[in-house]
Amino acid sequence: MSSDKNRPVVISIVAILNFLIGLFFLAGGIVMALGIIDISAHVPEMAEYAALGGGIVILIGIIYLVIAGGMWNGWKIMWYIGVIVNGLSLIMGIATIFVGSFVGIIPLVIDAIILYYLFRPGVKEFFGI
Repeated sequence: MSSDKNRPVVISIVAILNFLIGLFFLAGGIVMALGIIDISAHVPEMAEYAALGGGIVILIGIIYLVIAGGMWNGWKIMWYIGVIVNGLSLIMGIATIFVGSFVGIIPLVIDAIILYYLFRPGVKEFFGI
């Protein structure tokens, strides 16, 4: 585990961004799972899957929060997981834009920033990569 003195500022920023994304997913998942937004009014066929979808979104949020904690503490495995998860999220954000939804723009930008920083030499050194 790395100490605060050795953590690059960039890693603190990346951990905080992952934390914010995690909170975003948690909030969205809770809204979906509890049915706060009535999906059946828009897509009646999807109403029965709202709770399941909400649970999956909550799980994704928890994964982001674990990544944030691991990055904050310099866990080597979290660098790899961070690259995979943020890379997949970036691809999903691009896909949502191609289908006409611009909701994915903010997470897409954040994921692109995180991926850029994860490959910086000082950051890789912090994680022992």
